[in-house]
Amino acid sequence: MPISPQSSYDELAAENAQLKASLVEALGLVEVLRGEIESLKAQVSATSKNSSKPPSSDGLAKPAPKSLRGKSGRKPGRPKGGPGVSLDLVERPDVVVRHRPVRCAGCGVSLRDAAPVAVERRQVFDVPPTRVKVTEHQVVSCRCGCGTVTSGQAPDYASKTVQYGPRLTGIAVYLFHGQFLSKARTAGALTDLFGVRLVPSTIGLMVKRVVRPLGGVLEGIRAAIAAAPVAHFDETGWRVEGACHWLHSASTAMFSLLTVHRRRGVAGMKHAGVLPVFTGIAVHDAWAPYDTYTHAEHALCNAHLLRELIAVTETGRDVDRDWAKAAIDVVLALKKAVERAVADTPPGETIEVDILGFYTLRLAQIAQYGIEATAGRETALRKKHNALATRLHGRLADYVRYAHRPDLGVFFDNNAGEREIRMPKNRIKISGSMRSLHGARDFAAIRSYIATAAKHGTGALDALIQAAEGRPWTPRTT
Repeated sequence: MPISPQSSYDELAAENAQLKASLVEALGLVEVLRGEIESLKAQVSATSKNSSKPPSSDGLAKPAPKSLRGKSGRKPGRPKGGPGVSLDLVERPDVVVRHRPVRCAGCGVSLRDAAPVAVERRQVFDVPPTRVKVTEHQVVSCRCGCGTVTSGQAPDYASKTVQYGPRLTGIAVYLFHGQFLSKARTAGALTDLFGVRLVPSTIGLMVKRVVRPLGGVLEGIRAAIAAAPVAHFDETGWRVEGACHWLHSASTAMFSLLTVHRRRGVAGMKHAGVLPVFTGIAVHDAWAPYDTYTHAEHALCNAHLLRELIAVTETGRDVDRDWAKAAIDVVLALKKAVERAVADTPPGETIEVDILGFYTLRLAQIAQYGIEATAGRETALRKKHNALATRLHGRLADYVRYAHRPDLGVFFDNNAGEREIRMPKNRIKISGSMRSLHGARDFAAIRSYIATAAKHGTGALDALIQAAEGRPWTPRTT
């Protein structure tokens, strides 16, 4: 705006003040927009490598793998000298078929009475044709001389006039909840395999039949995990009845427990029944509701920490990248030190990490530097980075707890807990949603049962057949 010669000093001062106010407002808007741009860039660059997003969300344009573990030097495939699996001849085959030549390939004379000079053995491993076998159980009643009539006792699985047997029931549930076929495809598979025609609703009844006797087994699994010195915990969203529910997992090396609840936090954990009475070391991510259980020690997942630190190096400012990279180096160095100590310690002896104090002190210093570097918290992204540095500093003992107790099997990460919910997540990806809460809880009960059986060396199909017989496989809990 041109200034006329007649403009007074007051007018110029007012105009200058107005321009300064506009500049301050513009700078504030720039800072807000800058923060929004940083947040949007962070969202766009979020992958399974630098956040908690699953690998399936990376899409076809997912970045090339970048592992922090480094090269192990091992070539792909089975290690040299390691055990393999292959077909070998058996000494006693079920069926022997001899293929004798009929005539001489040279002169054409009959070889019916010729003596064999050599026999080449070739064995074919195959499944014989199968069909459903109907077994009739006749319950006989007899009258004693005293007049009392006593009846025989049929098996529990033969309680009705007609019913499907435990083996067919176990196979149906194995295909439905073990291999994630739909009810209709499960019924179709049973028709193709065994020639028996079922309606899809029958599969649901078979599931109920398997779940019914599992109450005592699941309580034993729950009690065993609650009494364990170390347990892993995790949770994931699960669509049930068209709404978001939560699948909670609690597990050890020998036991698995899955439960479904409408709530993700303390209400869902209380329903699972493990954390409220657990007094060992709970391995989990840094989600706050786990910390409400103060009677347990906590070991935080370092894999989650590394993903968060990687995100800082990829989306933060230069000063943020410096402390995040330094923290990654120290976390991985401590991990290698613990692995060396475990490898060098004879069985039964106490594992000691000589330089644990050094690494812990160094991590504390780096976290403090990160807190100071992001103290301004100008944008939402920097607030997030400040919160990460603050958590690393305040929960450092929980992040390095695995290094203090490797003798108890406390792990660097919570991969064991995440593995428990991986297959149920596949179930949701295939089916889209569980139609009812009862069905979801039946699924969780069956997965808990067969996962625990597998950890004890019992196959899922055998365990399901035993449950269908009314005598479920039961783990030793002591």
